[in-house]
Amino acid sequence: MKDQGLGPNEDMIYVGTVPTERQYPDFRARMTTPPNDAQLLSRLQEVARVVDQIGNEVVGNRLRRLRTKQGISIRELATRAEIGKNSISRAEAGHASRPLTILKICTVLGVHLERLAEPDGDDLVVASTHRAADDHWVDMADFAAGALGGKPGPLTARERARAVKSGALVPLCLLRSRLPQGRVLPTVIELHGPSELSTHAGEEFVYVLEGRARIEVSGQIHTLGAGESITFFSAEPHRYAPASRRHVPTRLLSVRYDANPGEPRAE
Repeated sequence: MKDQGLGPNEDMIYVGTVPTERQYPDFRARMTTPPNDAQLLSRLQEVARVVDQIGNEVVGNRLRRLRTKQGISIRELATRAEIGKNSISRAEAGHASRPLTILKICTVLGVHLERLAEPDGDDLVVASTHRAADDHWVDMADFAAGALGGKPGPLTARERARAVKSGALVPLCLLRSRLPQGRVLPTVIELHGPSELSTHAGEEFVYVLEGRARIEVSGQIHTLGAGESITFFSAEPHRYAPASRRHVPTRLLSVRYDANPGEPRAE
């Protein structure tokens, strides 16, 4: 369906401002004449109220998450909603958008505006936590091998050290504080020796929790103590190691920006 029923002043009505008689000269007339127009204007007002309530950026983020969860591309959404791809990109980026644009996007995605304003479910999770009981340790060098030492769940320091003596290379704890379809992948890395050289898309932030680490990025060595950190482009070859034998184990918090959101993957 084409954008219609709003008249020549439709471009003056942006999300974040409820349509008024001053902005829309025949506003009252349209509210009492053709039912279709009255219903449309009512829904546009509802869109504006939602954005006033939670803001353009939140609306954009939630629409993007809903679209990606449903596996719909911007091109497909634009075709089905009969709006421009740039309009969708701007809306998802948190820019001010016409209420009609937001309304059409919601219609194609099958989400009611109230649902957008008050998320409650996996499709609109806004925060994710990790508890100590959620610990899940694997070998960073071999994710496919499953739980470290064959024991799912939390492991003591002694159990992790025993797994390393049995052949594991680098114990890594996958933290559950990752948003569905999110791009940030947090992990805890425990170094008993050097890791293998690896590369992956995106960026990585590493913070030394305990001990002293030797971080190699593209052949350059960075030695960091507890409380120190580094950020690097992770497409560059990199690896981690304790700075010396007396710094075993060294524990790192690694926060990776994943260019391809989804389930955690081995590097």
